[in-house]
Amino acid sequence: MRSKWVTLLFFIASFSTVSNAQLKVGVGKTDVTPPLGTPLRGYYYERLATNVHDELYARAMVIEDGNNTLVLVIVDLIDVAPIGFKEATIKIQGAFNIPASNIVISATHTHTSPSFSEEYEKMLSVKIYDAVKIAMQNLQPALIKSGVGTEENVSFHRRYMMKDGTVKFNPGALNPDIVRPMGPIDPDVGILYVETPNGLPIAILVNFAMHLDTVGGTEISADYPYFMRKVLRQVLGDETMVFFGLGTCGNINHFNVKSPETLKGFERAERIGFALAASVIREIPALESNEINRLNSGNEILHLKIPEYSTEEISAAKINAKKESDHESSTPEIREAMKILKIQEMKGKPIEAEVLTFGLGDVGIVALPGEIFVELGQEIKNRSPFKHTFIITLSNNSIGYIPNKEAFKYGAYEVEVSRIAEGEGEKLVESSVKLLKKIK
Repeated sequence: MRSKWVTLLFFIASFSTVSNAQLKVGVGKTDVTPPLGTPLRGYYYERLATNVHDELYARAMVIEDGNNTLVLVIVDLIDVAPIGFKEATIKIQGAFNIPASNIVISATHTHTSPSFSEEYEKMLSVKIYDAVKIAMQNLQPALIKSGVGTEENVSFHRRYMMKDGTVKFNPGALNPDIVRPMGPIDPDVGILYVETPNGLPIAILVNFAMHLDTVGGTEISADYPYFMRKVLRQVLGDETMVFFGLGTCGNINHFNVKSPETLKGFERAERIGFALAASVIREIPALESNEINRLNSGNEILHLKIPEYSTEEISAAKINAKKESDHESSTPEIREAMKILKIQEMKGKPIEAEVLTFGLGDVGIVALPGEIFVELGQEIKNRSPFKHTFIITLSNNSIGYIPNKEAFKYGAYEVEVSRIAEGEGEKLVESSVKLLKKIK
């Protein structure tokens, strides 16, 4: 039950809200938790689910203005389920006459979620559709506010320049050979807050850039967003639906190499979730009302080039790839070999990447496929015409790691496994900025 002081806080914060009678918002969710014994995805060795720490959900938000309808679905999964997401999009299009360019389905990237089987993806497509159907049934007059909080103490750049001139991925705590991180973090905590005309919360979307790999182990979990949601619902009310959109965190995670701290698993996830919730709560009184005259959207399909390899490199990859079964964990040599062989299977065909944008008053939302480097996300935000720009990755399709051009000079894990050619990530930036300007 919401406390009296929180109710008063929202009444005061909502008092000057600009009315927008035609705007309606609905939310819905469905449980997508797999059975125990399901393989969990995210590491280079097999893990079978032994317990459910917290359930996984597909959460849907539908926003309409009388002329246009936008759909945002975020699922507690490590990645885009190719069949499940695609079939769900088709179902939503057919049932509600909503164009695909107005539908975003995104994954949070939790590493304690299932691998995708045909059976699971079939179930998932139905569950995602059902979440949207529930949201459509729950449409009600709504007002939207937005703002950006800050959290600088839980996320860290994970690529480091070493004394020998090489770049290493997570080189270990207190490593004396570390010179400096190779880039920034994104401390922004984006907030999109939806309430009734009377000032009661309906939903809140939190956008933050950090990998969801803080839990580990074999218990099914949504990772740190679970704890963030828990706190926000205690403050805002259990009926409030809390969404988490993954920012550009391809090279950002929770490892602080300057600290000997050994806090792991759910304790670490809880600390991170609570810190994010606190940054949201601090910002709530300052959230600004969005006067939305019209909902806008735009999309573009890009075709990203893939790397080219010599005959000698391909022959070496075939040899090195056979070493995979002899190692308990992956090595740079094996990762590079596996990537080269996968790229050869593509026979020169470029990678299709959709950039999709929503415009909601002062807020521009960019949906991108894959794990995007933070530098690319920062450039989009810096060049965006919107007051607040939220970037939600792993949306609609998954094309792996998307490093910035500079990263290719140094290699290391993300570059070793990336399937795009050097400089192709910057095309996502240009497309995003172009579309944001078009829908502003």
